[in-house]
Amino acid sequence: MVNKKTLSMGLRFIVSFGLFAALLWIMRKDIGAIGSILKNCDKSFLAAALAINISSAVLMGLRLKLLLKGQKIVMGIKDTVYLTFIGFFFNNFLPTAIGGDIAKAYYTSKKTDNKLGSYAAVLSDRLFGFIATMLIATIGLVFIGRTLNNNALYYSILAVFIASSVVTFLLLNRKAGPQMFSGTGIVSKIKEKFYQLYGAINLYRDHPILLIRTMLLSIFMQVCAIVSIYLFVLSIGGNMSLLKLFLIIPLVWAISMIPSINGLGVREGAFVYFLKADIGPERAFTISLLWLGVIIIYSIAGGILHLIYPVKVKISENMEA
Repeated sequence: MVNKKTLSMGLRFIVSFGLFAALLWIMRKDIGAIGSILKNCDKSFLAAALAINISSAVLMGLRLKLLLKGQKIVMGIKDTVYLTFIGFFFNNFLPTAIGGDIAKAYYTSKKTDNKLGSYAAVLSDRLFGFIATMLIATIGLVFIGRTLNNNALYYSILAVFIASSVVTFLLLNRKAGPQMFSGTGIVSKIKEKFYQLYGAINLYRDHPILLIRTMLLSIFMQVCAIVSIYLFVLSIGGNMSLLKLFLIIPLVWAISMIPSINGLGVREGAFVYFLKADIGPERAFTISLLWLGVIIIYSIAGGILHLIYPVKVKISENMEA
């Protein structure tokens, strides 16, 4: 009998590769035009976009470093950037075996006696990234949501933002906690998992400055990603305002969170859907391929680093001020 984990992964593969194949089929008559767009693109804009993306990856490492510090784990920026890249590798090349977040947590805890702190920091890293994305997506919905002629999308993203905000509040609130839940059997298991999540995130409540820095850093990273996509648009001769991208791209990220293989297929479809009105379907699809290319490059780099660079972790007795 197929277990739930195998079934879930199978469905993710079907969603990702099914949507990507369908998108390729729809765009089949434009493949030549897309190839021509890529061939004639402005390489200087592409280089600038890649430079910004690399800077964003470094900032991701800095965010993880801050969150590890909140768990009294001292790790250099070099190591946290390394963990960020191997996270890309595991997310995109080995999705059936281990996720990128689990890989980062595992390698963080590999040489330390603070396993719980390692997993808590990585879990929090994912949560802050998610909240920042949903925050910007919600701001985008306020400005252009009604013009999308898609009320289901509008209310779905808004509902996810509200739900994620409530969860964050509960996890960081001293008075809230797992005692709100009781029961036996499956309810007890759910309570136990919630307790682990609550205990991990709630540790940060005593470090408000760290939380503020982490959230501001997360928002700035989203800004970097959007600016890099704007440079992609310029590189292929597209014409749309940077402001509009600030309103649209977070919606792409939000939709990409639909269960799939790291957003593959879903993300590309969202790029085409939201950008085609401004730059045409061929250029919109080209943008999605350029972004996919960045992800693949990061993943390959992570795989190489995983082979040649060991992680060094140590625990501090007292967290630095």
